[in-house]
Amino acid sequence: MSRREQTERQILQALEDQIRETGMGGVGVNAIAKRAGVSKELIYRYFNGLPGLLMAWMREQDYWTGRSDLLKAGESSPRPPAELILSMLHAQIEALGSNETLREIRRWELIESNEVTAQLAGRRERAARAFIDRVDGLTDEADVPAQVGIMLAGVLYLMLRSKTESHFLGVPLRTNEGWSRIYAALESMVGNLPQDLQDTPLSDLEAARTRPDPGPTPTPSPPASGKQA
Repeated sequence: MSRREQTERQILQALEDQIRETGMGGVGVNAIAKRAGVSKELIYRYFNGLPGLLMAWMREQDYWTGRSDLLKAGESSPRPPAELILSMLHAQIEALGSNETLREIRRWELIESNEVTAQLAGRRERAARAFIDRVDGLTDEADVPAQVGIMLAGVLYLMLRSKTESHFLGVPLRTNEGWSRIYAALESMVGNLPQDLQDTPLSDLEAARTRPDPGPTPTPSPPASGKQA
């Protein structure tokens, strides 16, 4: 690791430590520079200020901004869409549940509207749309983006709510048992998606979607009447 890489890592760790100690209310270039033992000019040079620093941290930690690799650009999958959706939801639970700093940033995004939160939300929306657009329109029987949106929003809300409430509708939010119940409920919801999305590989569904429509089958003409010679 080069000297610059070591310093960048030091700054990113200082950001995480600052968030853990003070929440987002205490995060600023001056505070992070002091904690990391560097000049604030170095943070601007390496990360272009606080927005770039937060984005760099999120690329490493947040599922959508950094590690969403269920579907790579230009590639399909032998897995059915429902299985891919469930894997994505499980990854969201794992990412948020194991990282209090990430949860703190996501809470901040919900209550603050500024340059930084707009950049973070925009990047996440683009990444999420790149996934959901692949499984949208494969069937006319379900509004997949709306249904997945409700499930994703539920996961996020319950994760963030766990900071101030231990239970929601009697379901524990701070125990593995509670989250096992929530994941089982998500499995049931995904299991209600149309059967094609449950059983058919995404690659087959995408191939059928791009295959030209042959149009209606021509109706054969009736045989000509009259005597044969």
